[in-house]
Amino acid sequence: MIKIILSVLILVPQLAFAELAHLLPGKYKLIGKAVDSDETYAGKVEISEDDQLLKVRREIDGQIIMGVASVEPALHGEAQVLRIRFTQDNTKYEQTCLWQSDLDNYARISCYVYQPDEETREPGLEVMFPDHTVR
Repeated sequence: MIKIILSVLILVPQLAFAELAHLLPGKYKLIGKAVDSDETYAGKVEISEDDQLLKVRREIDGQIIMGVASVEPALHGEAQVLRIRFTQDNTKYEQTCLWQSDLDNYARISCYVYQPDEETREPGLEVMFPDHTVR
């Protein structure tokens, strides 16, 4: 019985990743508001899967920012969130994102942006919409 329980505990995160692996990768249009600022910006994001690792490529104002993402538990394991981590201008950032499938089964992603281990007066906000203009 313990072996069965351990097997389920090991497989559940892998199944969660497998479920999202087909939904999250893609190219997105990005609209955002900076951390602790009213500055807004727009750009592009590409999420790709590489051996069960989600890689993130952000392009804002011609600057390319690379990062990684993972699906992680939240609310004491009651929910799953997408966490994106990247460094921009020597500052580490983290995003906690929710995703929802739209009517065409594309992911729509909305995120809070903050600096981990730093006090944030006002988190940044980002939303990503599927970019149907690129293939």
